[in-house]
Amino acid sequence: MRLRVSVAEVVPDARVVRSRTGIVAALRELAGSVDARAHADALRSRLARATGDEGLSAGVGGPKRGTTGAHLALLQAEQAVVFGRALSGDGVVTMFEDLGPYQFVLGRPESDIREFADRILGPLADGEQHADLVRTLDAYLRLHGSLNAVARDLYLHRNTVRQRLRRIAKLTGADLKNADSRLALQLALLGRSALERLAS
Repeated sequence: MRLRVSVAEVVPDARVVRSRTGIVAALRELAGSVDARAHADALRSRLARATGDEGLSAGVGGPKRGTTGAHLALLQAEQAVVFGRALSGDGVVTMFEDLGPYQFVLGRPESDIREFADRILGPLADGEQHADLVRTLDAYLRLHGSLNAVARDLYLHRNTVRQRLRRIAKLTGADLKNADSRLALQLALLGRSALERLAS
């Protein structure tokens, strides 16, 4: 509540749209071209002083146009601040564009990300039951499909890697030789990782 009040006082032209534990989301319309990172950093510093919390972090989404765009910008900003804290610690400004490949799975509701990951990974989505297969798939995708590299990375025999990859293909229905299938699997793993970071 204190952060919500501080946002309203420090940035009176911003509209506080929603808040949840530890996060306040606000929209601000900016006229003309602005260095969004410098603007957000200055705003974060002012809010940190106003709240007495130097560890205060900020996330920036957008810019976007219209009502739908505003909703998307808010979602991006919330996800950016959570990721920024997880990746860089407190007291930083994180732009949505700073999230690298996570941009391709974030910027949408968590339920959509979860549904996509579950659909693509199938039974592998239950990470605990199939943890070895998920680690093998991750290594296979990271190491560009090299059986030797995966075997070295996971301290496995090549035949064990082959067996696991056949099992992964069977459980997911994915053709691991197909680039589109591999990309979908990589995005699904990235989505799972994103959800874990957002939950922590």
